[in-house]
Amino acid sequence: MPSVEVNGKCLFYTVDGDSTTKTTTVFIHGLGSSSCFYHTIIPGLKSSTRCIALDTPGSGLSELGKSEQSIATIAEDVIGLLDTLNIKESVIVVGHSVGSTVVNFLAATYPDRVRAVVLLGPVNPEFAIVPVFEQRIEVIQSDSLETLAKKIPLTATGEKAGSLQRAFVRALVLSTSPEGYMSLCHALATAQPPDYGAINVPLLIITGSDDVTSPLSGPKEILEKYGTKKTEKSTKDLSGIGHWHCVEAPDDVKELIKEFIQTIK
Repeated sequence: MPSVEVNGKCLFYTVDGDSTTKTTTVFIHGLGSSSCFYHTIIPGLKSSTRCIALDTPGSGLSELGKSEQSIATIAEDVIGLLDTLNIKESVIVVGHSVGSTVVNFLAATYPDRVRAVVLLGPVNPEFAIVPVFEQRIEVIQSDSLETLAKKIPLTATGEKAGSLQRAFVRALVLSTSPEGYMSLCHALATAQPPDYGAINVPLLIITGSDDVTSPLSGPKEILEKYGTKKTEKSTKDLSGIGHWHCVEAPDDVKELIKEFIQTIK
């Protein structure tokens, strides 16, 4: 099982594709998820880019660790993983939901390590979303993670999702430890928006028309604030898709990312 010690934690990761390809892409999943979220699209991308997907601390097969987790510490873990794997060149980073917040922090804080950015249903840290994540912590503390695993597959997917997609989402939620889930909720609730204007790399944002977790106003604001010139940043909206893009529409997401990678010089 591929795992490494990074910042006092054992992190699980996968590597797919030839290391001689011109690009490396790092995939960071969201809340109640794991690297498995991206393995619906990685098989179709690994001929174009080396794909590295990790389980963030407390999710999937990665240890949570003993210190308090934040968006900054997750970003440090990503950099630590790249250093351990001796990947010194700048990489493309793909982030889903909370993972997009980590990606934006990486791009703003480690500009020499980030070559381009793809955001799936990005969440913009702001005061209005804090109660949402505080409530989820309360649900787990008073009841169980199972309560969220029953609700999220129904409320966070779009009209095109079927029973198979919802079952996959349920499995992803339950692959997170309760402590890990609460830790990520706390990390986002206490996060501050990065300096979007300082980020100057190609940007692709993929949204879902039925996404109530990350409605289009948030991604549009992020797109406008990015320092990237207008010709190098864009938003693609998937009709009938909710918040779990790689589960609900893997072929569409794969093609959009593949086309985006081909435009990066």
